Amino acid sequence: MVRYSSRLLSTLEQIEVNTTEQVYIDKAIYQLKNEKQSEKVVVKNLVRDLRLIMIHNHRLSKPALALFNQLDKPSLGRFPQFPFY
Repeated sequence: MVRYSSRLLSTLEQIEVNTTEQVYIDKAIYQLKNEKQSEKVVVKNLVRDLRLIMIHNHRLSKPALALFNQLDKPSLGRFPQFPFY
C-alpha cells in the first residue's frame, strides 16, 4: 500500500478555489485516497493541470496560485517540490 501525505491531503481538502480549479483538486484527492497513487505522481499531475488553466488564459484564484507556487517551487535534489512530508 502506498502511503500518502496526510498533510498534502488535508491541504487539498481545505483549499477553497473556483469550480474550474476544484475539478483538478478533487481529481488529486481521488488519486491520493482511492487510487493510492504516489504523492509524486499526484503533485506532478496537479501542477500540469493548474498550468493548463493558466495556458488557456484563465487566472488562478489566490488560493490556487499559492498552492501552485508551493507545488512548483524549485528545489535542489528533491522531487516532488511539495514540502509537506
